[in-house]
Amino acid sequence: MDKKLKKYFNFMTSSKSKNNMERILALLVPLVAVVLALLVSSLLLLFIKVSPIKAYSYLIFDNFTSIYKISEVFAKAAPIIMTGLAFTFAYKAGLFNIGGEGQMFMGAVAAVFVGLHSTNLNPFIAVTLSLIAAIIAGGIWGAIPGLLKAFFNASEIITTIMMNYIAIYFVSLMVDKPLREASGFYPQTDLISNTAFLPILLKNTRFHLGIIIAIVFAIVIYIVIKKTPFGYKLRAVGYNSQSAEYAGINIKTNMMIALAISGALAGIAGFTEINGIHHRLLDNFSSGVGFDGIAASLLGRGNPIGVIISALLLGMLKTGASAMQRGVGVPANVVSIIQALIIIFVLSGNILLPKIELYFANKGGRI
Repeated sequence: MDKKLKKYFNFMTSSKSKNNMERILALLVPLVAVVLALLVSSLLLLFIKVSPIKAYSYLIFDNFTSIYKISEVFAKAAPIIMTGLAFTFAYKAGLFNIGGEGQMFMGAVAAVFVGLHSTNLNPFIAVTLSLIAAIIAGGIWGAIPGLLKAFFNASEIITTIMMNYIAIYFVSLMVDKPLREASGFYPQTDLISNTAFLPILLKNTRFHLGIIIAIVFAIVIYIVIKKTPFGYKLRAVGYNSQSAEYAGINIKTNMMIALAISGALAGIAGFTEINGIHHRLLDNFSSGVGFDGIAASLLGRGNPIGVIISALLLGMLKTGASAMQRGVGVPANVVSIIQALIIIFVLSGNILLPKIELYFANKGGRI
């Protein structure tokens, strides 16, 4: 065995040093990446003659100046958590579900449909039915690429992207014709029945029950992936599908189930957005939340609990970006560039993390 490799193997099998090293590096690397991203973004801000210090004070600290702004971080994070979980679940089976956006849209259509017809229902029943409808719609939308993958070996990346387009234009059609509001003025549906509204947990904010639902689902998904035989099979397929098949695991079935559950999770994001925030279906209501979920999953390193933390970070960037626009007049496009740079730097840090660990292992495991 190569000397360096042997050293690394010994380091990796030493659980105590591994845990200590991982904990320190897992904390330090993202922080350093964020600082580097902000430094690079400073050049851009200086180029447009904006003080980086003022801009960043709005981006970071404005989120904590009131209860309402803190609640907004959570409100924006809720759907990102769900779409992040959607990507994570499929990823564990070795699949790339890029269709979170479309699955969320289909979940929203189903939630709105139930919400529009639940006037006389008890609120608990109305909300539950909306949630179930969103899960089923998102699940079906995710299962279609799963079937295509299992039986025709169609790339799930391409099919899920194409399904996004179908879902987005389907929503446009729905709000333009069949579900258009009664007045017919705007391309949107009527408000859903208030019995289907998600309860607001803090007065005069948008901190709704959907945030709690998202966190509960994250914990459930963590347990399913880490602690159940199904989760073990799923991860086995993701690690090495041929070995998993040799061990008697049905690859096709697991792929279909993984993408269906992944789609169902994204469908819940549509439910939280409709029943918790908008209360009606709007054209292009998501602002790319389905794609933010992919970033949250990658930032969270495929861990459902990490997805919660990453989604909160992205939620903070979204609300802080609005404050930065209002406070120092940073154009929206520049704000998007800064957000993208932060994500790219953190992801790069995650990719480099194993090499950094190896470097310190060669130094004797000491930082």
